[in-house]
Order: sequence, then C-alpha cells, then structure tokens
Amino acid sequence: MADLTALEFADHLDQIFNEYKTHQSIYGYAARSFFEPIEDTNFSVNLYGTPAYTPLGPAAGPHTQLAQNILLSWLHGSRIIELKTIQVLDDLTIPRPCIDMRTVGFNVEWSQELSLKDSLKEYVSAWMLIHLLRHSELLGISRDNPFYNTIFDMSAGYDLKGISSPAVSEWIEGMRDASALIESLRAEIPQELAHLKAAAIPAMISDSLTLSTFHGCPADEIEDIVSYLISEHHLNVIVKMNPTLGGYDFTRKMLHDQLGYKHIELEPSAFEADLQFDQAVAMMQRLQTVAQKYKRTVGAKFTNTLVVKNTESVFDAPQRYLSGAPLYVLAMSLVEKFRAAVGADFPISFSGGITKNNFPDAVAAHLVPVTTCTDLLKKGGYKKLSGYLHNLSAEMTKYKAQTIPEYIQKRSGTQQSVAEAGQQNSAQSTQEALNRGTYAFTNHTLSPKKIDSQLATFDCLSCNICIPVCPNAANFEYSSPTREMPILHFTIRDGKLTPFKVGTFRISKQTQIGNLFEFCNECGNCDTFCPESGGPFKAKPSFFIYQRHFNEAIDQDGYYFENPALLLARLNGRLFSLQLGAHQEELIWKNETGTFTFDIKGNLVAYEGAASAEVDNRIFLEMKTIFEGIRSQPDLYPHRILLHRS
Repeated sequence: MADLTALEFADHLDQIFNEYKTHQSIYGYAARSFFEPIEDTNFSVNLYGTPAYTPLGPAAGPHTQLAQNILLSWLHGSRIIELKTIQVLDDLTIPRPCIDMRTVGFNVEWSQELSLKDSLKEYVSAWMLIHLLRHSELLGISRDNPFYNTIFDMSAGYDLKGISSPAVSEWIEGMRDASALIESLRAEIPQELAHLKAAAIPAMISDSLTLSTFHGCPADEIEDIVSYLISEHHLNVIVKMNPTLGGYDFTRKMLHDQLGYKHIELEPSAFEADLQFDQAVAMMQRLQTVAQKYKRTVGAKFTNTLVVKNTESVFDAPQRYLSGAPLYVLAMSLVEKFRAAVGADFPISFSGGITKNNFPDAVAAHLVPVTTCTDLLKKGGYKKLSGYLHNLSAEMTKYKAQTIPEYIQKRSGTQQSVAEAGQQNSAQSTQEALNRGTYAFTNHTLSPKKIDSQLATFDCLSCNICIPVCPNAANFEYSSPTREMPILHFTIRDGKLTPFKVGTFRISKQTQIGNLFEFCNECGNCDTFCPESGGPFKAKPSFFIYQRHFNEAIDQDGYYFENPALLLARLNGRLFSLQLGAHQEELIWKNETGTFTFDIKGNLVAYEGAASAEVDNRIFLEMKTIFEGIRSQPDLYPHRILLHRS
C-alpha cells in the first residue's frame, strides 16, 4: 500500500498556472464547474469575527488533508474549510479499504495520514495557493472582491495528553503563525511565476479548532482540553458532539423505527461510555464563561459519525462509522434538542448527510459552517459544491432575501431575531425530513450498478466516474489514438531475430485512465463507483511523480518519466525503459535482454543485446501507448507534473 505523499509546492504552481492557461482547468477540473459570484446574492457569514464568503465547506476528512483537495473544494465554493483532524500519533496504519459509499456511507478512517510536519505544510500550502490565486487574479475576479474571504478551521484529537503534547502544541502554534513556513514556500515559487512572490499572505492560518474526542472520553477531560486550548493557545473552540448524545433509546427509535435502518446494529456500550446529554449542556455552559474570560468563542458541532457494529465484509474492523442520509436527521434532531437546552444564540456548526437539497435548510437553521463529506465521495465529487450554493441562491430568491440573515428570518415567517428564527427553522426542517421519507432506508438501498466486465490496463467504459469520486485527484485521464497492431514474439538465436505473431494489441477507446501513486491511499472509493470490476486504482497504470518513490516502491508496478523523452517502467519486478531518439524518429526500448530500436510506427529496425533470448513486444506496445498518451497533452493534469522535470 502506498503512503499518501504531498506534491512539492513549486509543482503545484507550475501545474495550476500552466494548465489553466492552456486548458482552462485546474487539477483536471474544468473552470466551467468552478463557483462564481451570483448576482444580487450575498452568501457571506461571520465566524469568530472573521468574514467568509460562503458558509459552505468540506468536513474534516479525506477532502481536506492534501493541498489539491483543499483547493478543489475552494474552487467549487467552499469558504470555511475544516481541515483533516490531526493527532500526536502521526504514523497510523488504517484498514484498506476505509470507505464504503455503496448506499448511505460508512468508513473506518479517522485522523490524518501524513506526519504532523507534512500536514502543517499541506495546510499552509493550500492557504498560500488560495492567496496566490487572489494576487494573480487568474480566475478573472478582482483581488479586492470578498469572494476570496476564506477561513481555515483546525481539527484535532483525541485526548488531553496528546493535544497538550509538545508536538501538537508546536503544530498549533505553527498554524497560528506560519510566517517562517510561508517564506520558505515563497522561495520555492518558480522563476517564471516570480511576480507571485510579492503576494500578501496572512501569517495566521487559523485561530479556531474543532475538537474531536474518542468515544468514552470523560466529560471532565473534554472540558479540560477546551479550557487548555482557549487559555494556552487563545483559540476559538468547537466541540464535535457524537451522535450518541441523544441516548440509545432515542437513537434506536429514530434509526430503526422511524427511518427503517434496522440492519444497522448500534453499539450499546458506546452510549454508556460517551458524553451524556445533561453533562454536555452543563459543560458547554461552563466553557462559555471560560471563553468569555479570554474573549474567545466556544460552540458545538453536530455531529461526528455514529459508531455501529461492522456486520459486513468490506472493512477489516469490528466497528464502522455511519454517515450520510440517516445521520442528517439524527444530527438535526440533536441540534433542536440541544438548542432547547442552551438557547438559540449558542454557536453551532453542522455536518451530517449534507447534500445540495438540504443545504439551504441547514443554512436556514442558522448553522455556521455547514460542512459535507459523504456526498462529495459520490458521483460528481467536488463539482457538486457549486450546486449547493446555486440551490441556496434559488431559495433566497424565493424568499426575496439577498443576505443569509435576511433569508433565515424571512423563511421563519416571523419577526424574531436571526438566532430565534434559525431555531424555528431547524425544528421545522427536522420534522419535514422525518415526514418526507427522503432519508428513510427504502430510498437508500441501491448500490452502484456493476456490469459483467473486468478492468484491464487499457480500455474501459470511459465513463470517468472514478475521477471525481477520488478526493485526492489520484485518478486522471489521458488520450490514446485507437490502434490495432500485431504482438510479435522474437526468437533470438546467435544474434538473429525471428519474429512471429502471437496476438493482436488493440486500443479501442481514445480516453484511458491512469492513477497517481503518491496520491492514492487505496481507500477503495473508485472501485465502489466503477461499473466494471477490478478497481481503477488496482487495474489501471500507476504513475510515480517522484523518482525516489519509484526507486523505493520495489514491489509496486508503475511508470516514471525521468524526463519528457524517457519513460521507465517496473512490471512484475522487471525494469524497462522507452526513450525517444535524438532525432525524434525512433523509439529505443530496453529490457533485460537488450536494446530494441523501433520506428515511430512501431516497426523494429535494430537490435543489440543477448545472442539468444525469447521476447515479445507486448510491453513495448503498452509503454508506447502510455508514452505517447501522456506526451500528447503536456500541460493537462497531471501530465505537466509527470513530464516537467527541472
């Protein structure tokens, strides 16, 4: 299994600016899918005294741990980014696969897969990329437009010992003042983009943190962690509540009886060990006093995923975590119950089964931010986000509201304060969700369809579904002309080659799929949605971005461009190379037998090597297809990363 690896900052910039210039896309996503300001609609919200252009963002998870993930969510409309949860144990082994999105949503992943040092670099890199886009006005939007107003929210876990450790404390302070790392990355800006070095980039990446704790973490420890984060690091803190807060009977009745998910087995012990509702209310009220003392904000997030028993064979783990449709109803019900106890003004953020259809309801409930994850792991991926905001705009227009506070109040139909109107709206939305049946089991039983077809190195349905469902932008497409050529077996005796045909090499589709080794963590999500069997991340060619990884991963088949004219391959443990000749009229293919020189059409014109051997040219034809395909669009994602070697 590959270790998730970050892209060098200079490579990000080289890819982004050249790809946008030549293809009007970034990381393979066409600019037409990017979010743009909507006339007469103001989505702006204020969080912890800082403005954000929209209340939308990805939840802490697979969409927020690499710089390209964060930027893709931003390009499609996210402006409050909840970063992937970090913890002191930063060398984890996570079961694979770790995501199951066949119906509602389950996972067994939890915190960051990068080291603390690398996570910090990724978050600062993403922050810088956003500000460099602003400075350059690459997207055609003035740098003075509030469109760029963005908030990064840290997320950390899982106990006081880990969070107060020197390593995590240093990491938090590195997010509060990233000036040294910013200047280090600024020095990596390529010379051809030297004008970006003058960009103003705020050194404070984040002054807020969403706290995630283990199931069973005692209430007094949670309170101590929050007090520590406020008093020692001067952070605004949101406590992520577990769905167990409602109690076993409340949860079982809603999940099993009202929504019909009777096949999902709850963990009774989790409800007994977790924070209890009355404890949570009293704790948050005390913490408000602490926050006021330090002029900070404390709030709650509803909710974390719900721990349930693992009764299926997808994961190699005793438990799994539920997300998606049923979690939306459960989380909204808990928001209503919690607000009744603490008051309408208490700050609450939300995550749980958010889609473009219920996003306007969550915003109307005065929840900030509203974050999503499960929906982005399904067909469409990041491209769905702009649809969330267009749906919100349509609802605001329906109520003749130009701002979100105005929308919240008008939707309630009363003259109440924004907070009180939001509380009323959330109660109404929760009841409607239960009554409509939209979130019931009967509407979430169908898995993505599979056909009777097995994936191979080349040619598939070319549906490209696997590309947006990958949160890491690991899957990509490249082009290949259709072709049909003989596969020749060469018998070499005393230096003389005797060829005879042993098969036919066919390429019937112009679009092929590849996978980036460094970005693929084998989560399995592309396999879930691929109509064919075998998994794109396993069956399709794997490409290495960096030579050190190609050299180290000796058990991994894959391809590496040493330079734009030289492709290396390791296949079944054997090494090959394919190089464009000096006059670009021949292809020089090397294997353990010798050196074969072909003309551009693939005809053998010379051989030098072993006096006796048996070899066929199937691998040459495969390498030729990949070599020509990647080189055919040198600025497209990720072709430029693979080809551009300084």
